[in-house]
Amino acid sequence: MARSVTFCLPLLVVFILGLFSPSGRCFIPMVGISLNPTDQDSDDNWSHGAITRRALLNVAADFQSSQLDCDVGDLRDVKPDRIFQEISRLFRRCYGQVVSAARFYQAALQIETANGCVDLNFATKKLPSAHFDAERFVGGNERLLELRTQVLTAIGQGEYEAARVYTGQLLHTLQDFYSHSNWVEMGHKEPNAGLAVPGADIGRVAAPDTPTCEDCSKTLGFLWYKCEDNIRAELNQQGLLTSGYSSNQKDLNGNPVNKPEGVGKCSHGGHFDGSKDIPAAGGINKDTKWSLFSPHSDLHNQAAQLAVKATEEFFRSIRTATGDAQFANFLNLNSGSTLCFVIDTTASMDDDIAASKERALEIISSRVGSPTAPSNFILVPFNDPVVGPAVVTNNPEEFKAAIGSLEADGGGDSPEYSLGAVQIALARSLPGSTIFVFTDAEAKDAELLESVTSLGIQKNIKVTFFLSGTVGRRRSERSRTRRESRDRDTYLSIAQSTGGQVLDITKSEVFQTTKLVDLVVTSAEVNILQIRDAPAGTGDHVIPVDLTMSDVIIQVTGLGAELQVLDPTGVLQETGENATVSVEVQLSDVLVVRVRDVTPGVWHVVVLSAVTYDLRVTAQSSVDFMYAFVDRTANDTEHPGVCDVDGRPVSGQRPNIRVNMVGSDPSLVQNVTSLDLVGSDGAVLQVLSLQENEPLSEYFAVSPTLPQEPFKFRVRGYDAAANAFQRVIPTMVQTATCRFEITTDLTTLRLVPGGIVDVTFTLYNAGQYGIFTISAKDDKGFVQSLATNSLPLDAGDPGYNRMTLAAPALAEFGTTTTVTLTAQSSGAYNFVVFRITVLPPEQDFIPPTCEVVAMVGTCRDLDASACDSRTFTVTTAYRDQGYGLRAISPRAANNNFTWTLQDFQPGLTNQTITANFTASCCQTNVEFVVTDLVGNYDVCRPDLAPPLPKQAANTAVFVFIGLGILLFLILLIILIVLFVRHRRRRKYKAQERYRDEVKTGGAAKVLMKREKKPAAAAAATRSDVAVRSSETRIKYQRVAMTTGREGHRVEISAHREMRTVRT
Repeated sequence: MARSVTFCLPLLVVFILGLFSPSGRCFIPMVGISLNPTDQDSDDNWSHGAITRRALLNVAADFQSSQLDCDVGDLRDVKPDRIFQEISRLFRRCYGQVVSAARFYQAALQIETANGCVDLNFATKKLPSAHFDAERFVGGNERLLELRTQVLTAIGQGEYEAARVYTGQLLHTLQDFYSHSNWVEMGHKEPNAGLAVPGADIGRVAAPDTPTCEDCSKTLGFLWYKCEDNIRAELNQQGLLTSGYSSNQKDLNGNPVNKPEGVGKCSHGGHFDGSKDIPAAGGINKDTKWSLFSPHSDLHNQAAQLAVKATEEFFRSIRTATGDAQFANFLNLNSGSTLCFVIDTTASMDDDIAASKERALEIISSRVGSPTAPSNFILVPFNDPVVGPAVVTNNPEEFKAAIGSLEADGGGDSPEYSLGAVQIALARSLPGSTIFVFTDAEAKDAELLESVTSLGIQKNIKVTFFLSGTVGRRRSERSRTRRESRDRDTYLSIAQSTGGQVLDITKSEVFQTTKLVDLVVTSAEVNILQIRDAPAGTGDHVIPVDLTMSDVIIQVTGLGAELQVLDPTGVLQETGENATVSVEVQLSDVLVVRVRDVTPGVWHVVVLSAVTYDLRVTAQSSVDFMYAFVDRTANDTEHPGVCDVDGRPVSGQRPNIRVNMVGSDPSLVQNVTSLDLVGSDGAVLQVLSLQENEPLSEYFAVSPTLPQEPFKFRVRGYDAAANAFQRVIPTMVQTATCRFEITTDLTTLRLVPGGIVDVTFTLYNAGQYGIFTISAKDDKGFVQSLATNSLPLDAGDPGYNRMTLAAPALAEFGTTTTVTLTAQSSGAYNFVVFRITVLPPEQDFIPPTCEVVAMVGTCRDLDASACDSRTFTVTTAYRDQGYGLRAISPRAANNNFTWTLQDFQPGLTNQTITANFTASCCQTNVEFVVTDLVGNYDVCRPDLAPPLPKQAANTAVFVFIGLGILLFLILLIILIVLFVRHRRRRKYKAQERYRDEVKTGGAAKVLMKREKKPAAAAAATRSDVAVRSSETRIKYQRVAMTTGREGHRVEISAHREMRTVRT
């Protein structure tokens, strides 16, 4: 039965008020499972996000140490609220200050957010199989297997963002298994090896009519259940799985899943579970350390350890299945940034194409082998009417070949499909990147304006346009035609909303202007200041420089504008090639300078301009920030949680804003003081205080009401030396009076090649009556139709709609389309972005096979210093009986090998493929990995003995000789000991016989025969007797007493007998 504990009621009241208060510290961590992975942290709660971060930290450390051979430090004692700090330190240890951990943070937060949203999304928050509730173990594991297929197929197609979302959803369900089931109570110390593994057994499940729990008692008799040992003992002894029922749950078909009465099933339990009072009363969840929420709170530490291990094992299985290159892309573990060009290839673009080629080659060649080299390359050409194909690669040579093959041709009519190309680039670019668009024509597909802008905002990607034609020609606004102004405004709208810019240049200025690309494409670029339409005249702008900053870039855009730079002491800095300030770009209306060797303190930039101007200041720094609007549940009936808000925030509400600092730890940052809402002109609209959730890493802020005008976010604080610092996210934020909610569970949606699916959604109107125009666009052309393109809605009304998507018959598994859904009426606009992946018609749980069939050559008994003098060849065979093979590859320490794969092409099934691998004995640690089209894989390893270390052969000979000598000596000693023991036994027996003679009087006769012994010998004998043993002394005394005068002779005789025995 359960055991109850007491709790101070006043403290409980304070706790609950703090939990649900907007400023309370505890409203954030409660994202679902709240567990603790180490004994040292037993007083802390770990959320789904913290478990995921900890596992990501461990696998990232393993990856970096294996790839870069860097010291990752001791991670065993990292506290749950210090994980982000440790991630920053990990990147600095491996790359130094020139590389930011921001992109890894983004990947981690995408996974973490998708994880937490399972508790809040309409389709999954009450779905038992999404949480392993109500004994839905079969359905829960089927969900894991389905998501696993989506993860692996998406990675196989380079759809890493989609893969991260699916991974987060999978991990939520996987982690819930350990908190919601009785796996821990059974006494297991390792994760369930069958979960998310095709064809594996997860264990036996209790029958529907089998009682699983007993009643618990309540703390103080009326507060809440504190349960221990309430799971029936026979259930755990038999190894039967069970989990608790929770109130208001429904299955995939919308049917209620209620706790059966009269059976004795377990409840999930806790404050939010309405089934906790139905017998068996109580619950078994281990979500938190607090018994108010978790009846088995005393076991949440053990559950956390298993959840972390299981999460790590899943990530490592992904690495094995995909290989290091794709795994690094999946988690953004590469050090470099994205180089993305969208290029108009019509006939008038010769100069632009040549300039972009030259600049791309310069960037790649100047940074090759350095941590600042781009690690992701995207090229999207567009013409009329063709857009693409897009080139997305990690190979700089492949990108150079692609951009080198571009030729200017075709076109004719001026407008081009530029926005469609930008949309493709946005879908494939990493969050936080910059896209550079080269064109001299207006957009022919301006209807994509809203969806392109929305996708750029959603991914925090800046879009910069180099306009070199009629649309970009330098003319006064008055002299532009109305159409030219409108077309330029299309590009300007996208650039301003995403934090990019529009540069009007001539053909002869294209190459010089592309110098901006070189300045921007860095891993550690941060934004310090951005002002648009500053008034003409002299403007003095303050630039706080902190100790983490270097290479400050200042750009002023305005006809004839000039600038001056003053250091913290007020000294005007000279400008020149070798001076502190150097000019990087100088056109008639664009001036860009670089400030090197900046010292911390308050710098000033003075701009002199006769016209309005734009000013932007960036720098190199490993310290930056990210933000998100988040939705949270904090009521008395629903599971508490936090999930990112899709689209724009709704006006009139009190939005919660999460701020994640990148690269900040006590050695660099002292504190973060405020989150500012700043207008496009630099004016401060609101200053919000920050509630710290993780020291120097994660904060939350609440705005009483957001401004109606567009704004951007800025954080301020102080570095470790008390210098002021600030960072800006240039993407503009605007509120909306409507919002979307996707009501279809996209994880269970199966879009197959040639198939059709429907996605349902609801639009809520939070403003006045309006007629909303609904639009759906995607980058793959899957969207076919909407049930209605128009929704008239009164204030507060919901509108229901449905879209239909169709995949081409030849679409490959893993192909993912990014859908942007928009709603617009007079004065109202919002959007939502989601992804759908093409899946196989049926699940394929049978992995391909890999077998070593032959080996020629050996590396045994070979000195390592001569390992390259001998080679070996391994022949392997591969086969798949499902949808077919995707890839076969060797995994070796380097590329110094010969690999021959015979007659292979993706999709081969029921056919054996052979391959030969030849390498020197310097590379014996090799394995071969085969994957099929749905992500199943197999690994085989040849039994190759590694070569012996240097001088190992000679050392082995000496070792064997030494061992032989040692064995000989041991045997000799044993023989000697046996011989001595044998002699002693013989003498001992002789002594015994003599004693017997003495007792019978025979000793006196013997002594009489030796009377003539010399006196000197007798004296020596007496001296020896003085040191004989006490036992001999006693024997002598007994004989002397018996013989009287002849005792002297008896003494001598006894002594001689003892000498003989000792010898």
